[in-house]
Amino acid sequence: MRDRARISRRLAIALAATACVTVAHAQVGATGAKAEKAEVGKPAPAFTLTDTGGTTHNLADFKGKTVVLEWFSPYCPWSGQKARGSVHHNGKVKSAVEKMKAVDPNVVYVLVNSTHLGKPEKEIARDSDAVLETTGVKLPILMDYDGTVGKMYGARVTPHVYVIDREGVLRYQGAFDSDRNGTDGTNYVVEAVAAIAKGETPATANTRPWGCGVKYKR
Repeated sequence: MRDRARISRRLAIALAATACVTVAHAQVGATGAKAEKAEVGKPAPAFTLTDTGGTTHNLADFKGKTVVLEWFSPYCPWSGQKARGSVHHNGKVKSAVEKMKAVDPNVVYVLVNSTHLGKPEKEIARDSDAVLETTGVKLPILMDYDGTVGKMYGARVTPHVYVIDREGVLRYQGAFDSDRNGTDGTNYVVEAVAAIAKGETPATANTRPWGCGVKYKR
């Protein structure tokens, strides 16, 4: 009888330990599966990326400054490819940066390139740098070759733009402006930066982005 009691106690302890391990694994799995996603009104997801010059950038490095992230591709006629609608070649980006600097000299504007297309990363980086050499706008291009950051932010097209305030909260996401075919549209990005500079919440927080689909790694 005593032997049976001891065996029963040991079995109960073993089953309890197994249950604890199972619960622990379930919790870890659930936590790991829930990827942080960008959402207006909430802290922007943290990231670390290296630019085409080899410098590493952490989003946290820019805390205290308004940050603009523009998803970019040198192969898209709405983004970096030389074309009438290119926001880089038609002067939209240069004009926007100048207007932002006028209301907030400390604003940070960076390009994020999640393009893959099966091309070597060095080739994409080289082609990206060539765009800025042609347009004369000096901006860091952060390489997101595996697409992790782009997917975390939900970047769908180039250009898809995000504005993060000085406290690290995402305040705007969407289109570069309201006129994809001209230069007279409302620039939501400039408006968002100006509002933040005044300590206000941007009037427009979400718009539908237009451009070329981001060519993520498959």
